[in-house]
Amino acid sequence: MITQNSTLPNPFEWGLSPQTATLLSREPEILADLVQERLLPPLPPGYVPTVVEVLFDDVPYIRSENGILTYVRNCDSNYEPLFIEYRFDDEIALFQINSEYVINRIEGMAIALAAQGFLH
Repeated sequence: MITQNSTLPNPFEWGLSPQTATLLSREPEILADLVQERLLPPLPPGYVPTVVEVLFDDVPYIRSENGILTYVRNCDSNYEPLFIEYRFDDEIALFQINSEYVINRIEGMAIALAAQGFLH
């Protein structure tokens, strides 16, 4: 049985699967970081980030600045990160655990692109 720390939010109240909530409850530092990020509004339609970073298990693997790759870390082809984070201009845009989205601030961007015919 998992006991929640009373100073941390309860990820079981976030509408996540029990598996994802359990994983988050075991990672208090990640949980604390995500609390404030979950309160941020979606990124606006038409927003184009200057810097895009992809982190696997809190380690940077890809960085792009103004559309140019500036950093790529080698990654074993069998590596399956538990936590995947996409940062746009130093803010979490998307955070997933396994295949479940914990934070998705890019949904509005995708809807705008689809409406303009860029996504099929």
